[in-house]
Amino acid sequence: MSEYLPAISICIPTFNGEKYIHQTIGSVLNQTFRNFEIVISDDGSTDRTLEIVRSFSDNRIVKIDSLSRVGAEFNWNNAVNHASGKLVKLLCQDDLLYADCLANEVAVMSIPENEGASFCFHQRDLVTPSGKIIKARTRRFLVSDMNLSRNKLIRQIVRSGGNPIGEPMAVVFRSAAFKNAGKFNGDYVIDLDMWVRLLDQGKALFIAKHLSAFRISKTSWTSSLTKSQFKTVRAFDLQITKNNPEIVKQNDLRLGLANNILRTFIRQFASKVILFVDKFFGATR
Repeated sequence: MSEYLPAISICIPTFNGEKYIHQTIGSVLNQTFRNFEIVISDDGSTDRTLEIVRSFSDNRIVKIDSLSRVGAEFNWNNAVNHASGKLVKLLCQDDLLYADCLANEVAVMSIPENEGASFCFHQRDLVTPSGKIIKARTRRFLVSDMNLSRNKLIRQIVRSGGNPIGEPMAVVFRSAAFKNAGKFNGDYVIDLDMWVRLLDQGKALFIAKHLSAFRISKTSWTSSLTKSQFKTVRAFDLQITKNNPEIVKQNDLRLGLANNILRTFIRQFASKVILFVDKFFGATR
């Protein structure tokens, strides 16, 4: 383990990620904020993933676990369970952090008035297989409000028909809140399910900056789950509505259904177009 207590732990679950893992780890090591540790949990990779991970000599990579094939859910939890920082970020093996990402997140979570926040999240962009960054627009409902209560976010989650908080690399949560909330659970909405449970532990903070990029690729875990996207999200929204009838109304659920249908179509169509264009015209930058 590291000789100091890091301010934040970056937990990276991996599985056959040789194509992008070097870039992902590099984006962490390139942070302007330096007091962090990296924990790697590998789910039985059969490619060069572990070889690439071990090629880094930085002493902030404090743990490299090599597991038998256990599945994404167990692997995510194993990575976080080895974190020693009071703040934790789960970073998937092909996503990227911008250089000032951790500095912004740690600063916001360290403000005394924000002590009651269980997590913070920021705006993320998209990155293509060739490395081209596609800027994303900030959702309007987030811009004017940095401190977001459980009730406001719960309702907005259902109304969006998706995940308005974002993928793991866009979130930093308190280790204590995670322990109280329980483990990651599920598949397509595994992250959103955790964000909702973290809201039971405290409010959320939104950072209106673009601080990371989510990789669009055929090999990403979320891409393999797109076929079940609509049904999984709909079932999740129905359960939230059932558990929160005083917050989420039927009109919210209807709007969420419409947005879910639209999101599913746009996501699948846009991904195919972006990947096609990137394959023939993309250039790493």
